[in-house]
Amino acid sequence: MPSDSKLPLFEDADETIQAIHQGDIDAVVVMRALEGPQVILLHGAEEPYRVLVERMSDGALTAGPDGVIVYVNDRLCQLTGYPATGLVGRELASLFEGAPPPLVPEATAEANLMRNGDGVLPVAVWSRPISIANTTATLVRLTDLSIHRRAEQIAAAERFARSVLEQATEAVIVLAPDGHITHASWRAEQIAEQPPVGCRFSEAFPLEAVTTDQTGTLALARFSAESLDTMLATKPFHGVEVKLRSERNAKSAFLLSAGPLTDDNGANVGSIVTLTDMTERKRAEEQQTMLVAELNHRVKNILAIVQSVASQTVRSSSTLENFVDAFTGRLRALAIAHDILTETRWIGIGLNELLLAVLDPYRTPEKPRIGVAGPAVMLPARAVVPLSMVLHEMATNAAKYGALSTRRGHIDITWRVNGEIEKSVELVWREQGGPSVTAGASGGFGTKLIDLLISHDLDGATEIDFDPAGVRWTLSFPVLSPGVAGGATRSSVNP
Repeated sequence: MPSDSKLPLFEDADETIQAIHQGDIDAVVVMRALEGPQVILLHGAEEPYRVLVERMSDGALTAGPDGVIVYVNDRLCQLTGYPATGLVGRELASLFEGAPPPLVPEATAEANLMRNGDGVLPVAVWSRPISIANTTATLVRLTDLSIHRRAEQIAAAERFARSVLEQATEAVIVLAPDGHITHASWRAEQIAEQPPVGCRFSEAFPLEAVTTDQTGTLALARFSAESLDTMLATKPFHGVEVKLRSERNAKSAFLLSAGPLTDDNGANVGSIVTLTDMTERKRAEEQQTMLVAELNHRVKNILAIVQSVASQTVRSSSTLENFVDAFTGRLRALAIAHDILTETRWIGIGLNELLLAVLDPYRTPEKPRIGVAGPAVMLPARAVVPLSMVLHEMATNAAKYGALSTRRGHIDITWRVNGEIEKSVELVWREQGGPSVTAGASGGFGTKLIDLLISHDLDGATEIDFDPAGVRWTLSFPVLSPGVAGGATRSSVNP
């Protein structure tokens, strides 16, 4: 050792080797994992060089001036899979795939080291000229890069996975084989009962099964929380409808799926679990079911109305021609009502608009003969069909026997809204200028149909006054829709 008994510190093995050959040190301490620190005395140039190289964690070799390998350490034998006798005497260039790396002193290059029947190994190649026993040679050190490359790949995969999870709009959870959560998307963190990473799946997402798959292979109720975690981490399944046992997610429904994750050797390393929010889809399905039921109900009602109208029209018709005319007109009124409901998506229509639509078939280019006046009233959908048929019967009767059967007759239709909370409409239909009405006249089927529709379908009442100057109808019925607007409406129809 130097005379001042101080051990110099060198950054790596290369500086140490250079110091040995320059005579700066006469002993080195080599750290061995199992044997501990060993002090090696330097008796000559070649011996300490070989001892030091053998202790290196990297592969090392010595090549002569002609590029032939004259010495290799044990680590290089491990990296290549060849014994020392299979390497010494070979050309240095034969160790590498393709063109050998350039041996620039104290510069590092990358190359693929050929392995004995096991592909190639990425290595970093460093070289330096040395002199051993008056012989000029080249020290080549080969560092295994596969671990570094693998670490880089893992880090890149980790960054990619995190990027995917950050962008995912659904709840995506990555489980370890024991059921603990290692990664979770932003959406998963939002619906979890607690920060999910590090928890078991059943702790962060307490599930309540809603349905099972059609094959019956999965029934979540049969599993304890621990066994459910293990199952999610090891077994694939798809499309199980679940809910979360929590107040903030009580109205939400999810579709649970899981798929295994495997490594390069096919071994299970966990699973990916997804919770797809299907709340809106469930609501749409429920609404669709409700609409189908409502449509079925409406179709049955329409058929019942048609059957009743046909039956009553037959009884009140003296000839087939009379039946055809009356029945066709009533069906037309029914069709008009349904066209209105379709256009308004079964929301309803204003009373003024309904009057104009129903009385439109009686329009002529002559002067206005039907006056319509009253406040804006929004009729509920359920009132449109019966009221359309009522107005059709009244207009048909006026055209045959009343004010519209003469050129000078006219009809005034007015209405008002009664009540503050439970509102009702009182509509007055007054005919004038038509044939004189006989006192004590009685109505036929049309009058009976009007009474039936107002009382049964609209929960209202009718009153008819056979005034000799003209028939006067008074209809009253509740308005169940809250949409009763202010402001008067006045229009006319030219029948």
